[in-house]
Amino acid sequence: TIPAIRALGVETIYSDSAFVRLRLSAPEMKEFPEADSLDPKIEFPLGLTATFFNKAIQIESTLQAEYAIYHTKTKVFEARNNVIVKNFTEDQELRTDQLWWEEEKERIWSDMPVTIITEDGTTTGDGGFEADQSFSWYRIRRNRGQMKVKEQPETP
Repeated sequence: TIPAIRALGVETIYSDSAFVRLRLSAPEMKEFPEADSLDPKIEFPLGLTATFFNKAIQIESTLQAEYAIYHTKTKVFEARNNVIVKNFTEDQELRTDQLWWEEEKERIWSDMPVTIITEDGTTTGDGGFEADQSFSWYRIRRNRGQMKVKEQPETP
């Protein structure tokens, strides 16, 4: 299928209520709005970098992938091949081969193996993970690894 739009050296800014929320950079973008009326999409065949900002316009997290596709009707984004998510607020890094982002639910997840690196150690989840889009909260499935655990005081 031939794209309706093909752009090189793309940089797009998304805002919400006058706040910059996302900056997307990609070497190539192809848009297929009429290719399949059930699934119009935007493809990033050479990968992309997405930078997420908080309301103070500070970088909260980034996502890099070697390939990505955004399903415009369902607002679901899929990143594949060497996917790296960094949360700068929590100093965490996630690595996987496939990641889904559900824009309306502000949720990211994967059923593929995942590695999460923090200052306290590295853990791997063979069953994937789920997280909020800023990667400030996450749950790893079938995890293994070594991490430092901070003890919580006992409550009476």
